[in-house]
Amino acid sequence: MKTGRPYDHSGDSAILASALDLVAERGYDGLSLDEVASRTGKAKTTLYRRWATKEELVIAAIRDAGRPPESDELPDSGSLRSDLLAVIDSAWFGGPERRISIFSGLSTVSRTSEKVADVVRTEVTRPYVEIYRRLLERALERGDIQADRAPVIPILADVIPAMSTHRLAAVGEPVTRDYYVSVIDDVLLAALHATSAQATSTQTTTRS
Repeated sequence: MKTGRPYDHSGDSAILASALDLVAERGYDGLSLDEVASRTGKAKTTLYRRWATKEELVIAAIRDAGRPPESDELPDSGSLRSDLLAVIDSAWFGGPERRISIFSGLSTVSRTSEKVADVVRTEVTRPYVEIYRRLLERALERGDIQADRAPVIPILADVIPAMSTHRLAAVGEPVTRDYYVSVIDDVLLAALHATSAQATSTQTTTRS
């Protein structure tokens, strides 16, 4: 039977936010519970009692952020490009600048913690892929994308998360908002327009 005072959860949000701030600043490898304790004014024993390792702390911090708000309500500007940019500019994780820094700090975590990497995949990457897929499917229903492009939508939904992950983890280059905009314009939308134009050209040639 455990004895002692019950744990006070009232400061958890500040602790978890501080942990993510440190991930953004120093990366996962540079994070320590001692530094989180120092920043939040908490006793180290308090943190270690709640989260035995930084792995547990970061997992809790990611889960504390909840689902991307776009998972529950898609942006609806009437334009696919504007909707995609709205996802990039989401307030999730404190807005695009902080979120990009956090994701950058977690980019190499698979080498250190498979558990954290798995949470990133399930709580961040997969929800984003699903959001992009739903936006593309809605654009298809509106007639903004040609009907014959339906088979490539699952592939295109992977493009933004996959390219940003590759740039961070494999190439080691920073990801900025401008980079996301370029992926949207020069890769995702360009692929849709190119394939649509190719389909139209093929139909014209066949009729001739």
